[in-house]
Amino acid sequence: MPRLWLINQFANTPELPGHTRQYEVAAGLVRYGWQVAVFASDFNLTQRRYRRLRFPRLWSTECPAGIHWTWLWVSPYRRNNWKRQLNMLSFCIHLAVRLGPAALLGRLTRRAPDVILASSPQLPAAFTCLWIARLAGIPFVLEVRDLWPQVLVDQGGKSPHSPMVRLLAWMERQLYRHAHTVVVLAKGAEAYVRERGARQTAWLPNGPDLELFASRPVPAEGTLFTVLYAGAHGDANALENVLAAARLLEQQQSPVRIRFVGDGPEKQTLMQLAADLQSVAFEPPVAKAEIPGLMAEADAILLSLRDVPLFRYGVSPNKLYDAYAIGRPVITTVAGAINAEVEEYRLGVTAPPGDPEALAAAILRLVHTPRAERQAMGQRAIELAHTTYSRQRINAQYNALLRGVMA
Repeated sequence: MPRLWLINQFANTPELPGHTRQYEVAAGLVRYGWQVAVFASDFNLTQRRYRRLRFPRLWSTECPAGIHWTWLWVSPYRRNNWKRQLNMLSFCIHLAVRLGPAALLGRLTRRAPDVILASSPQLPAAFTCLWIARLAGIPFVLEVRDLWPQVLVDQGGKSPHSPMVRLLAWMERQLYRHAHTVVVLAKGAEAYVRERGARQTAWLPNGPDLELFASRPVPAEGTLFTVLYAGAHGDANALENVLAAARLLEQQQSPVRIRFVGDGPEKQTLMQLAADLQSVAFEPPVAKAEIPGLMAEADAILLSLRDVPLFRYGVSPNKLYDAYAIGRPVITTVAGAINAEVEEYRLGVTAPPGDPEALAAAILRLVHTPRAERQAMGQRAIELAHTTYSRQRINAQYNALLRGVMA
């Protein structure tokens, strides 16, 4: 039975809020005969709190879906300051202490993993895993979720010449050059990683678990048209733009309600901005297992991102593909590949990022679109989810890729 170590600091199991890609990949690989160990932080990224561990307890293990899952304690943080850097460093130290000796001793006892797979965006953790793999002579695969440090420059305003960005860029190049394969989630990121040294790449995007995200009929006509945003409430999501559009829709007395489900560093500020809006509701984050039911209640699903050059080619938003699988029209404000896909396949409506007037107009176009056409949009989305983005399809490709690496 082949053995895999899968490392992502922010990995979650389905009962927790946040992305569950590593859980879904690991569970799929278990069904393909792999013995999978996942290492993740117990400090939940969405909620900014511990779920299982209290210091001085440093780790715990469980076996969901046949996965050997280890939760590691890390230092906490609330905002993106020096405490976040300490949070990442503490995870790296934990990996080095726990995985380093286990990998080296495992080579002697034949219990080492056959492949180590590290998933970004946490480059220092992936870099730690790369050197554990190299010292132990174990093939290493890198999965690129977000393009660090480029996102820190494009979105965060960091200088490309700052010491931190230079250090992360050096780590990035080492990872690309020494990984057997670099897996990218966004198709447009393949050229980016190849330019920086990746020898072999594979496109394995985010996507829905079709057993969980089964198609649901579009809601019956009602007095209100419900738009759902479910996800992070951070700077990158540009939700103040959505609130400005909601204000315009209220002024026009449009029958639109917008639900914001999730959490993040900007949520309190957003709630203050929306204090006088009757058509907006903010709700706490929910577990991934509850998302299909939430989406089924909505007439359309919203994806909002800021106008950042990197987002034009370098994102693979899971909530978008979940909406496809459920069969809901989508509203997107992501310039580049995302808006282009929605327009090409006629899956909903689009607006430029940072333009509340255009977003309000797009939402109104969808409100006034006949239900039969909105159903047709949903059906086309379902077909695309099954043929391109399904988790089952991605897991089969991952199994083939990792067996090839092992061979």
